[in-house]
Amino acid sequence: MDSKYQALFTPWKIRDVEIKNRIVLCPMGGTSLFGWMEPNHFDKEAANFFLERAKNNVGLIIPGIAPIRDTIGGRWLYQNKKMFRELKAYMEKIHATGAKLFVQITAGMGRSWGISDEVVHLHKNPVLRVLAKPILDTNYQMASPSVLPSRWAEGITCPEMTLKQIEEIIEAFGKTAALCKEAGVDGVEVHAVHEGYLLDQFAMKYTNHRKDAYGGSFENRYRFAAEIVKNIKKVCGNDYPVSLRYSVISKVKDFCYGALPGENYQEIGRDMEESEKAAKFLQDAGYDMLTLTTAPTTPGTGLTRPCICPRTVT
Repeated sequence: MDSKYQALFTPWKIRDVEIKNRIVLCPMGGTSLFGWMEPNHFDKEAANFFLERAKNNVGLIIPGIAPIRDTIGGRWLYQNKKMFRELKAYMEKIHATGAKLFVQITAGMGRSWGISDEVVHLHKNPVLRVLAKPILDTNYQMASPSVLPSRWAEGITCPEMTLKQIEEIIEAFGKTAALCKEAGVDGVEVHAVHEGYLLDQFAMKYTNHRKDAYGGSFENRYRFAAEIVKNIKKVCGNDYPVSLRYSVISKVKDFCYGALPGENYQEIGRDMEESEKAAKFLQDAGYDMLTLTTAPTTPGTGLTRPCICPRTVT
């Protein structure tokens, strides 16, 4: 083996979890173990995909996002106990390969929730919206830190998330992480102070105009993400690894307008100065690893260059 590749095959640790090498399969869209738009379930096709990668010497696997609450039907992840029993049997197969696996859970999309033309018509009709609420609650799916325009649908306004909704999500992360730990999952990753999703919208001044404890100051804007990890640690113990998907710089110059590489622009999201402060704040809150990404290589594609940054590497 060429000596320049030897470091790839050395072990490292996140808390007490040792990973056999430095090959990490980062989250990809459409690869959730628990489904995505459909009601949450143990996805055998995704499970087989990851098991095959584990057999081919990937050290750490992080599947794609699992919504903390179903898009269709509104069931919380932690309410599907059968799914976690299936996950437990699956984790035995993953561990037999020597690989480790984290489950990535998303708090939501906020104004970035993808909304089709059909859903736009439903949302704009107050009668249909009420009738559809038990199946598809568009107000909940689009709930954002403040009243904001939708990222994907012109003329659609996203409502401000209530304190009760925030508290429910924080509690749900703890309950879900506890079930993951019980199933043998090696850690969880919180999605995400990253690329304009819900927790990122709370973190940035230009999307967070709240007047309560979750808006205004730097500490208040990052409070939601901090309280999620604190609750996970309270429920699962301080040694249970928790990662955070995190964008170093937003590369945003206006609503729906990203900056190109090398472009001269005024950053309205998170710049490097705030990012360094935020990374320290989030680590102090309890996150053991940041999965860092730069801005999209092509605006709107969501393509990023990931970098794993644990609290300590041995």
